Amino acid sequence: MSVPSPREDLASRIVADTASARVPQIPEARSRRRYAVAIGGILTLVSGFVLAGAYVLGSIADEPLSAPRQAHLLAGWNQLAEQRSLSAEELQSLRDAGWSCPELTELGFTLASARTLEVAGHPAVAMELTRNGETVRVYEQRPREGDANPEVLHALTGRPAALEGFSAPDAGQSTTPRLWRNEERPGEAVLSARNVTYTLATSKPDETMSSVVGELSLSESARLLVPSGDADSGAAERILRGLALLAGAGRSS
Repeated sequence: MSVPSPREDLASRIVADTASARVPQIPEARSRRRYAVAIGGILTLVSGFVLAGAYVLGSIADEPLSAPRQAHLLAGWNQLAEQRSLSAEELQSLRDAGWSCPELTELGFTLASARTLEVAGHPAVAMELTRNGETVRVYEQRPREGDANPEVLHALTGRPAALEGFSAPDAGQSTTPRLWRNEERPGEAVLSARNVTYTLATSKPDETMSSVVGELSLSESARLLVPSGDADSGAAERILRGLALLAGAGRSS
């Protein structure tokens, strides 16, 4: 008994249906695409934060404080200068007067202590912050009344940063924020501008110094950013200055 061969139209339909059928996507391929999209989004977000921080850091104190703002800032400090040790409420009152008093909470630090002091006659606030056994000390120093171009001082010694062996790129430009480093003292840095000088000291410099400088540029933007005469001019230059500072902070000593 012979088996009849299939009709040509049936065979053609089977071949056509097979050829036109969509091959299902491999789950692994879909997962890879999802991961790629997610990573791309994260990188875009991070790059945005970096550029924003670089702009802020590059804009610190391009111009001196106005006389009323400086008077308000110093008045807030003078009210607490005799108390030395500062409470959380007193720190907030200093912030209201124009001080930064950064606590670096975004980096996981908590405030251990704070106090007022003078650095070679300049008003300052010292803060000690801790995180998992690590200690960071932040000294925020402000100019004296009428002192438009104060010398860059190292708050731990009260001496000029240059005499302590610290150096910074373009150290002759007083209007440009500068990051001062000393290879022999990697746990210390000085971030200076016309309106404020920060002296930073950490017990773990390799892990912390660059992130502290970056956090200062981001979280303190509202207090550190000083409007210039032309807000639209020099944006690219400010970003480049800020990126240079961040890169300098991240170099291994």
